[in-house]
Amino acid sequence: MTHTIAKSAPGLRASLLALASAAALLTAAGGALAEDVGPIAGRPEPVANEAGTKAKIAIIGFANNPYWVAVQKGAETANDVLKSRGGEVRWIVGGANIDVPTVNQAINAAATQGYNGIGFFIAGEGNCALVKKLVDEKKIAMGAYNTLFPCVEESGGVINYAQDQVTAGKNAAAELIKAVGDKEGKVGVIVSQFTAPGSEQRRKGFVEGLQGSKLTVVNDGIEAKDSAGATFAAAKDFLTSTPNLVALYATAGGPFGAAQAVKAAGKQDAVKVIGYDFTKENVAAIRDGSMFGVTGQDEFGQGYNVAIALFNNIVAQQKAEPVLQPAVSLFMTKETVDQLDPDKLPLGTVPKL
Repeated sequence: MTHTIAKSAPGLRASLLALASAAALLTAAGGALAEDVGPIAGRPEPVANEAGTKAKIAIIGFANNPYWVAVQKGAETANDVLKSRGGEVRWIVGGANIDVPTVNQAINAAATQGYNGIGFFIAGEGNCALVKKLVDEKKIAMGAYNTLFPCVEESGGVINYAQDQVTAGKNAAAELIKAVGDKEGKVGVIVSQFTAPGSEQRRKGFVEGLQGSKLTVVNDGIEAKDSAGATFAAAKDFLTSTPNLVALYATAGGPFGAAQAVKAAGKQDAVKVIGYDFTKENVAAIRDGSMFGVTGQDEFGQGYNVAIALFNNIVAQQKAEPVLQPAVSLFMTKETVDQLDPDKLPLGTVPKL
């Protein structure tokens, strides 16, 4: 059966126009609301962009472990905050390998694409020569994250927001010693790569922190290249080959792989797993008891804070003060997980106890 609407053509046209106008108003209002995102409390504030300067910012990262999820979210949130202020932030995956040449290639690509601000995961001092060149020759605002390198500031960089990795390693050792007590034992170390500066600093800090205790490392460590699967395999090897194993220390991505190995072996009470980053996977492992603790590095802030600092430099020629900024690095255990779990807090909340 066909139903006919009893309305004159002019009346129908007027109604349709009214509906279209209402829809347009709603769309505009929704767009305004989406663009009007305020800065996150406790984090860098974007400066006023009175001249209407366009800031096109690239944040370069990778995608080989869950750490990157939070860094990317920080960059995307910075884009939401800055887009009504003349800023644009784009997350760019640099490639498969995390090394100086790959990072430099990604930086150069962003520079040729017209970005006037570039934040990047620093893979080594070799990245700093390119920073200096782009700052001097193209006046591009440059910032780094994840590992602190004085050469970032020396090369003209705007900000280097990163964990003090050596201190974090020492603190991880102190937490383990406190948890184990006056007990002798071995610790298996799982690293990203021995050539990865941040991972290596955490390893060395941890070994130094164990000095004077009854705990010793099994060997220099096993490379897992940020893979949870490779970390699981390395942990399994330590569990089967080391009779007096009391802990596993993973310096980089995928530490929950070690927790899975310990859980599969039924040794949660005997072997403590310590890792890095407040990722969903690590938090879940802490909650179920297969992981003892992790050190955060304000993963969200490494994307967000760097992007805001680059915007401020492009718009107002401001640099972060100081340029080298140690990231918030708290140690999460089952006792503090509810206070530090990012999923339990408002987006981008600065971690604190």
